[in-house]
Amino acid sequence: MRGTILAACIAALVAALPAVAQDQEWPEGSAMHVGGLEAKRRDAAVATLAKLHRRLVTLISTATSSVPPDDRLIMAVQAQQVAWNSYVLDECELIGSLTGSGGSWPSTYSVRCHANLLELRIRRTNAAIRCVEKLPAATRQFEQNQCLYQLAPLAVPLRP
Repeated sequence: MRGTILAACIAALVAALPAVAQDQEWPEGSAMHVGGLEAKRRDAAVATLAKLHRRLVTLISTATSSVPPDDRLIMAVQAQQVAWNSYVLDECELIGSLTGSGGSWPSTYSVRCHANLLELRIRRTNAAIRCVEKLPAATRQFEQNQCLYQLAPLAVPLRP
């Protein structure tokens, strides 16, 4: 019984640590201080990317000629974003683990990695949006795919 209560208390404490790290004053340069700053940066980037992704999907979903929007492309862009989110979490967990650091530092490095990759994805998504918006309305649906290759940097050499 005591073990169950203790385990529940520890689980609640661990779940609350990210919020505590951001709200309390930790020594500057400590893992908790740096991690709190990186978590704020990550959270802002998550919100920005979500808005940009919605904007991109709306843009490619809008018919600009007599041709209806490409549902397969729309679904692929949405699925790729979900897969990208999962990949980044796993990638950054690996990065945090590879540091070999002790204490909270692996988590701090993982959050920093996540913020960095989110900011890169934001730049790529912004570039894709700008590229699609520059296309003439009459030919946008036929040419927009070229703008979206930057969302799949690992496949760029595989362009047709």
